[in-house]
Amino acid sequence: MTGRPTLSHMFFSAAAIALVVTCGAAPGLIRYFAGLKALLNILPDLCVAVLLVTSVVVQRPAVHAKSAAWYMAWLFILCVAAASVPSVLSMGSQGLFGLRAMIWGLVIAMLVQNMPLPARMMKYIRLAVLGVLMANMVVALWQAVFGLSAIELRELAEAGASYQVESQTRLLGLQATGQELSMLAGSAFVWACATIVTKGFREAGPLVWLLGLTSAVVTLVVLQRSALIGALVALAVLALSLGSWRFAGRRGRVARRLLVVAGVSMLSIVGLAAFAPERVDVALERFQSLFGLSSDYSFNVRQDTTLPVALRLIGEAPLGYGLGASGPVAAKFLPQGPLSDYPLGGIAADNGYLFVALQLGIPGLAIFTLLLFTWATCGSFLRVSAQDKLSSRVVICFLAAIMVSGSFWGLTGAMAVIAVLASVGHKGTYEARSQNLQIADTRRRNW
Repeated sequence: MTGRPTLSHMFFSAAAIALVVTCGAAPGLIRYFAGLKALLNILPDLCVAVLLVTSVVVQRPAVHAKSAAWYMAWLFILCVAAASVPSVLSMGSQGLFGLRAMIWGLVIAMLVQNMPLPARMMKYIRLAVLGVLMANMVVALWQAVFGLSAIELRELAEAGASYQVESQTRLLGLQATGQELSMLAGSAFVWACATIVTKGFREAGPLVWLLGLTSAVVTLVVLQRSALIGALVALAVLALSLGSWRFAGRRGRVARRLLVVAGVSMLSIVGLAAFAPERVDVALERFQSLFGLSSDYSFNVRQDTTLPVALRLIGEAPLGYGLGASGPVAAKFLPQGPLSDYPLGGIAADNGYLFVALQLGIPGLAIFTLLLFTWATCGSFLRVSAQDKLSSRVVICFLAAIMVSGSFWGLTGAMAVIAVLASVGHKGTYEARSQNLQIADTRRRNW
């Protein structure tokens, strides 16, 4: 598994790279090349199919030791599969789209982590992920610093790539919604911080440094409270995890790295203020609204309408309304679906956990919550060291935190990129682990 790349390895790597590039840049490509829309809509599903086929053909069950998150993920997939049968029969394409949105990111993460790729292949996938994230960050920063003309804003709005919230223009990079860009920026920021802290400045490389700095600025100026909250939660987890490492003599060193990363990130935000002070002022006002939620319109809508309606509907159908009934998925099929008469039948669900409960019911929500907990605790679907698991852990903690105020799990494009981001190891990690497990497997057979 660690020698020359095989044809299956090449197919798997090409499919993973194509998936990340398509999901990370498809909205921008469709905006400028409308003729590619049909291809770009079906290409991600083809890529997932290639990943699945090559994994089944190549992967040997005894190669990797699985963590508790692996078995919890399978339990959740079985739960979704059981719910998909009546959903597809009653809602057709809406149920199929709900099935795709619910398990897409999870299946991708499991495949990428479990595939015994050589270090060189994993390096290519990692570079593709970083490149897609950097492209989105650069476009968003360009909009923040230099602004957009009235004609450009109108064209973006017509393409579904920008919209106004009161006097605020959401920055969207190459993504189709502000939620997707906030997911990419926030997850990239916390992942880059954890990678630099665990690997060191030199080994992490300049691209990770640059991604961390740019994504820190975009997380602020994108004006999404969820991303700010998620980043703070993930950084707190990162800081608390430092004491759990068993690196002799390294705890002080990694703590200093964390302080340096936080300090340089703040300096990059100060640098943006020199070019676009009005953008930083608006973003800071948005951040300050965290401490005055009682006067926030969107918070009041959730408190007075979304939450009470959701709890009542869940109480009326504790086993759920089927895949695709709520959240971003349902918004694509309005006015169809069992919840089309309620705000929860569209994007206004505004809570990822309600989004899951309305589709899979209370048992499905319990399994989903346990999945996130075990995934964040183990940091991987495989048994890895404390150092290797930290980058993935903070990404999952970020995702778990932002779902409190948004239906993020159903945004399949961003979920695909984040799933791969949470699954790629540093060069040599997968190769060394495969070698160790192969040696252990050989010893067991000889014994």
